[in-house]
Amino acid sequence: MQLPETRRRFPRAELRVQAHLSLCKDPRRQFEATLPTSDISVGGIFFESTFTLKLGTQLEVQLVLPPSDRPVRVRGMVVRVETMQPGGRGKSGFAVKFTEYLDNSEVVLANYFLAPKLREFIQEYARRNRFRPDAAYLAHMADLLSAWELKKAEEAGGVGWDERRIPGALATRGGAARPGKHAR
Repeated sequence: MQLPETRRRFPRAELRVQAHLSLCKDPRRQFEATLPTSDISVGGIFFESTFTLKLGTQLEVQLVLPPSDRPVRVRGMVVRVETMQPGGRGKSGFAVKFTEYLDNSEVVLANYFLAPKLREFIQEYARRNRFRPDAAYLAHMADLLSAWELKKAEEAGGVGWDERRIPGALATRGGAARPGKHAR
């Protein structure tokens, strides 16, 4: 079941990496697993799994985003469970909505979507102003501008960013992005 367009806040991209999950804030129970991701956004993630967790389960999620191998560490809550339909249609797993970003992970996630277009913008700006940014400068500025985009989205009442304002930002994600699908 996909959320209607109006309920999605951020772009969503197919992403297949291994993520480590553990229960958080409950010393009485223990759970740890490593699962493949199916897709991700700044606001949440879907895990393909043969088992599911109860709605409302609080998890800590750790993963590394390609191609720059930047770590993401977040806390979130299971908000949706999907089971495979008869005949093997659909997918089985669960969605986690992020509720807390650790170690600047919200900027790392935003950068995953925006960096290619932002780097292009920064390089064009540098060319027009006759200076040559090095890789570290480009990475730092892309983080800064990604953080700015997140701040603007928060100030707009949590609406998210309008990908139409950032033309081509998703198309540069190596074909991984699915335009028109957004995360909560």
